[in-house]
Amino acid sequence: MTNTSKKIFIGATALACVLLAFYSLKDSMRTYVPFSEARSTGRPVQVIGTLEKSLPVKHYEGYYTMVLKDRDGSPMTVKHAAAKPANLEHADQVVARGRFNRESGLFEAEKVLVKCPSRYAKSAGEKAPAKGPE
Repeated sequence: MTNTSKKIFIGATALACVLLAFYSLKDSMRTYVPFSEARSTGRPVQVIGTLEKSLPVKHYEGYYTMVLKDRDGSPMTVKHAAAKPANLEHADQVVARGRFNRESGLFEAEKVLVKCPSRYAKSAGEKAPAKGPE
């Protein structure tokens, strides 16, 4: 192998590694979009909202639906084909990754993440627990 061939091989290998890293991290690099943008775009997006607790989470065969409200108070029904997270009703915020289906009028989530208040957060005036020997 000549010196030029080695440089081309190393450059091509480095480029392949960068592309593989980008491809594997692309889902985590999605930014949050408002519900209005999620409805208008056909691409996969990530939305964040609060669970509308006045409306029930509805269970169906193989999926469930829930209504989320975004920062502006705009509601959107989210469908997720998986088991409902056990702590969904206690969540401060819900993150849904997926895309809006114009035919059904539902945001079809591939993944739902719940953000709950930490059970370890100290309330005002509460002392931190004593640490034992480690």
